[in-house]
Amino acid sequence: MFVSVLTAKATTKGALKSPIDYTLIWTSKGANITQLEDAYIWLPIPPHGYKAVGHIVTTSPVKPSLDKVWCIRSDFTDLTEVDSWIWGYDTSNSSNIVNLYTTKPKSSARSVPAGTFLAQTGSSTHELACLKMVKRNPSSAMPSNLQIRRLMQAYAPWVYFHPDEEYFPSSTPWFFKNGAVLHQTGRLPAHVKGNGTNLPNNVAPEDAYLDLPENEDDKERVKKGFLHTAFAYVHVKPALGGTYTDIAIWLYYPFNGGGKLQLGPLVIPLGIIGEHVSDWEHITLRVDNYRGLLKNIYLSQHAKGVWARPREFEFMNSTRPVVYASLHGHTHYSTPTYHVHMSGKLEESQIQMLYDEFQKMNNSNKYNIVKGEKFFGFGPRDDTEKSDNVMDIASRYDLVYTDYKNSGEEPWLNYSGRWGPKITYSFAKVVFKIVESLPDKLKELATKALNALPPELLGEEGPQGPKMRENWTQDERV
Repeated sequence: MFVSVLTAKATTKGALKSPIDYTLIWTSKGANITQLEDAYIWLPIPPHGYKAVGHIVTTSPVKPSLDKVWCIRSDFTDLTEVDSWIWGYDTSNSSNIVNLYTTKPKSSARSVPAGTFLAQTGSSTHELACLKMVKRNPSSAMPSNLQIRRLMQAYAPWVYFHPDEEYFPSSTPWFFKNGAVLHQTGRLPAHVKGNGTNLPNNVAPEDAYLDLPENEDDKERVKKGFLHTAFAYVHVKPALGGTYTDIAIWLYYPFNGGGKLQLGPLVIPLGIIGEHVSDWEHITLRVDNYRGLLKNIYLSQHAKGVWARPREFEFMNSTRPVVYASLHGHTHYSTPTYHVHMSGKLEESQIQMLYDEFQKMNNSNKYNIVKGEKFFGFGPRDDTEKSDNVMDIASRYDLVYTDYKNSGEEPWLNYSGRWGPKITYSFAKVVFKIVESLPDKLKELATKALNALPPELLGEEGPQGPKMRENWTQDERV
């Protein structure tokens, strides 16, 4: 495992000062853990106007020397937040609880992680700082175009689609060429030209949207996308003060299919709920600029997503992660299975009722029943599985934007309207049809579950494009 710890040299007078004291945060002395020596974790107490950026760990109960660490002048620091859990010790004795976390800057684009850890106990409320990027453009450590290509060759994912997938990605020119229609307030509908040259870039999201072709046969054909010529669209930007590079890999789908709901052991198809024109999903590779190593992978999932460690993935050719796109919804996961986003918990009586009903329906083909597992909640369900339909991103991408250098832009990238129309179906009517198909005892619970679905799953309006989203310039949403 590689660990980076930032060291600092003062180039401005008074930028660094020694702490004035230490506070003992936690000791392993007396803890029921295997250890060669007792450990002591200390928090430096900074002078007024300065911040501590890390802890000191010793094997002695004697406070460390004050010249062992520097504190940083406050105007050179930024706030941090907890990132990943490293290790913890917990007993019934609340005074001896400790959890160790990595930290990351809250303002990720302009701040540099120190590589230190945060120790929190049951009673601690302290924070650590990181360094603020003083230079306005942290581009000196960012990769060149040649290096970006090599990073893509090394780390670009393979994306597998479910065997039952109907709606595949396409390139944006394929979508335009095959009859995409621009609707704009105060103007007649018009076909999109070329590579989006007639798409407006200065309208409010509500004043323009794209739609499928009007002809029904063409509409059904375009919904399915065209995997054979699909491209990923790559946006490269600095992260964590330019110490990392984020390679955001965007996939475009002309259509998003209906979803599923997990209700205890039952899997309920949601019909048209979740359907909408156009779907933009992405995967972000975070690469360490010091060593060129893949640090984390972000997987978009229902308007937000998760950061995952490389060890959570299987790999092709040793370095390229395998990513699974969920059936119809196209959310990304690291494993080929089903995934339930819990929207609520069930009471014990509800659980028992579900399993009573489960026994009655066990031999029925009307419902999809998950056998051999017990679910204590409900929520949207995503299915992933490997199939012959796979996209090799390393050979199918277009570098569309680089934050830290001049780069050509595709015309469609600056389109500020929506990529699909607002859905006009009645949610209440759809819910009623789904609920009425269930046994009587499940209707009330199913209604509660459906009403708890997140708004983004309902697909009430088409999405905006990648450049119009918050995470284009900020860190990924989790």
